[in-house]
Amino acid sequence: MEAKKEQTRTIAQRLHDSFLIQDSVEDMLLGLFEKYEPEVYEKIDFTIGSDDYDNSIEIYFNTPMPYPWEPCHALRKEIHAWGFSTVYWNFKADKDLGEYEEVRGYEPRHVRDSKQWIPTKYGYVDSRFNESEWTVYTEQLKAKQPAIA
Repeated sequence: MEAKKEQTRTIAQRLHDSFLIQDSVEDMLLGLFEKYEPEVYEKIDFTIGSDDYDNSIEIYFNTPMPYPWEPCHALRKEIHAWGFSTVYWNFKADKDLGEYEEVRGYEPRHVRDSKQWIPTKYGYVDSRFNESEWTVYTEQLKAKQPAIA
């Protein structure tokens, strides 16, 4: 019965539904930023997209976010709990680096252009990566995380 109901909905209705869902997800993301990243919540501007082939969500920051800032682990975990396999965080990059920088899941932030990638045990990085600084930084990100039952 549900499949038949979906077939009777027009493409226009389904498209409108998708925009309502996208607005809802953006509001949920804002709530997470307000909760876990209050220092960036007031100035944040972003758009989202998703890919069915890898069940991912992509978050594109329109607000410059200086390197090495990354979202805290608690915020990331909540988004993964929504059912996404991967979360891609995309940052506008310095013009010398390329168009975007990214964080894929829990990898360190790096330039999205794969020609500049350096493989490490943490994932791909770029020439700015400093392992000792990143280790300390990720411990700080994890410390923001409340206990999750």
